[in-house]
Amino acid sequence: MFSHVLSAATFGVNAYLVEVETHTDSGLPRVTIVGLPDSAVKESSERVTAAIKNSSFRFPKGRVTVNLAPADLKKEGSAFDLPIAVSILASTGQIDGDVLGQFVLIGELSLDGTIRPVHGALVIAVEARAKGIRGLIVPKENAHEASLVDGMNVYPMETLRETVDFLNGEHQMLQPFRVNIADVFANHQHYAVDFSDV
Repeated sequence: MFSHVLSAATFGVNAYLVEVETHTDSGLPRVTIVGLPDSAVKESSERVTAAIKNSSFRFPKGRVTVNLAPADLKKEGSAFDLPIAVSILASTGQIDGDVLGQFVLIGELSLDGTIRPVHGALVIAVEARAKGIRGLIVPKENAHEASLVDGMNVYPMETLRETVDFLNGEHQMLQPFRVNIADVFANHQHYAVDFSDV
């Protein structure tokens, strides 16, 4: 079966969307990640496999191929763990694939399915909004940063299980995380140095 999930990566001070495509097939058990992944991304197969099993989901027994598109841009870091896991679960029918196009997902997975924070949530939120994406699913620790982008619905998650339940409509009352921009700037520190003097 095939599934398609949206994620994102940073490139300098900007971000770009990444399509996480997963195909499951019969054959010897193996997870292959293609699309110019670095070593951290390649290692995600081990984290994702353990996280799915330890979250009481079914991991496919055959061959799993994950493509990170566009394939001509190098993918770095551990932020693809969560979207890869969600894509694998969607390809095996454990997640409703109809809602996946509405969200961009980022997050590193622990072996027990806990979601760890990642870098670049702010610029990823900016890029997702520019592309007309409805919402952003992020680690709980990244929610405040991502919510600084006006007009973006940010949903903080703590575990893979919580994310799957949300995507399957089991947390319909879950509200997007909100931050008061005025309070953020009102509480900022004042510095004696004026950069206009530079």
